Amino acid sequence: MNRLTASVSAAAVAAGASLALLAPAAIGAAAANTVLKVLPTDLGPGKPWLRLQDPPNNIPTPPGTQEVSPFADPVRFNGSLHLAIGGGQQSQAGHAFPQLVPLSTIAAAKLSYDTYVKSASSATGTGPNLQLPMICQGVFTTLSFRPENNTDAQGRPGVVEDTWQHFTSSTSSPWRTSQAVATFPALSDHPLSDYAAACNAPGDGVGGVIANVGRLGDVNATLDTYVDNLTVNGTVYDFAIGGLATGRVTLRNTGPGDNCDHRGCRTAGGDIDSAAGTITFTSPSDGPEYHAVGTRLVIANGRSLSRSDFKVTANGLPVTLAVGPNHTLIGVVTPNPSVDLDPNGTYTTPITITHRDRPGRVGPKDSLTVTAELLAEGYGPLRRTGVKAHATLSR
Repeated sequence: MNRLTASVSAAAVAAGASLALLAPAAIGAAAANTVLKVLPTDLGPGKPWLRLQDPPNNIPTPPGTQEVSPFADPVRFNGSLHLAIGGGQQSQAGHAFPQLVPLSTIAAAKLSYDTYVKSASSATGTGPNLQLPMICQGVFTTLSFRPENNTDAQGRPGVVEDTWQHFTSSTSSPWRTSQAVATFPALSDHPLSDYAAACNAPGDGVGGVIANVGRLGDVNATLDTYVDNLTVNGTVYDFAIGGLATGRVTLRNTGPGDNCDHRGCRTAGGDIDSAAGTITFTSPSDGPEYHAVGTRLVIANGRSLSRSDFKVTANGLPVTLAVGPNHTLIGVVTPNPSVDLDPNGTYTTPITITHRDRPGRVGPKDSLTVTAELLAEGYGPLRRTGVKAHATLSR
């Protein structure tokens, strides 16, 4: 432990910060923009991300839940950081930078994160904090961005339960200091620019980033939250589980459609064919947990397709088709009631496709490509997850 670490560790512990490593040298340039995955194996003693109880000199605050969870985030849908507390507990995960970074550098880059607060929590109107542990004029403090005091990317003030929210620090966003530093009293709120102007002594700087759910005023209160995509100093920290969901489209030609008879399927309006099968998405045992799932269908063959030539059903109900880019047809399947796709689970949709092959639109030797993409709840319902599957119908 270097001298600076020893001198600030007691203050860091008193402030509830679990970062025990604050290096003495500051750097002047922000890191290159990158997305860095944080896997379950990256969280724990001696790992890149420390939990509340991992530093050996931390105060004996009862820790709550601090884990990389399969709960799908709203951007990459590959998991998130789960922070939850019971009565008198505190939960946090923190990452130490290799060197102190000037607060002015941190403030000049994007600062943002995603949060989700479950309504099952007994505490209301509060959420997980994005924190910057730092040295200011030689004194340790933690600056906290508190969602209850800010407005999300959709213009909603404060915490909205049971939905993902994206928060970005603006030039006027209030940040709370845990300790009295420079001219700022403890627990006062100020923009980062104010702190950056005052915290510019030699040796000042930010030592890392923390996601925190602090102890609440009510010793019996509970708070169940998720955090992801912490963006600090040019790096996006993407909490992710190891497994990946997969999809499969199985279709078989079933013969003439409704307008064909025993004499064949050629009619005055063209050939009519039909196909039936299933769309199946599977999340492995170590895969993501998706909420309120659906399916996006894309039908293509490289030529212009007409909605009037197609009839699609899913789960026995008609699917409305819209004209999409590149001469495609697009439909969305929404299960009712809503369905979740959990780890080690499957989501299956039976479908039928009946299509008329008109000259100049779909030739007798052309094939149709059917693409299915898993949709799930993200910043809103039925967001595209990037999990796709394809099938080709040839004639």
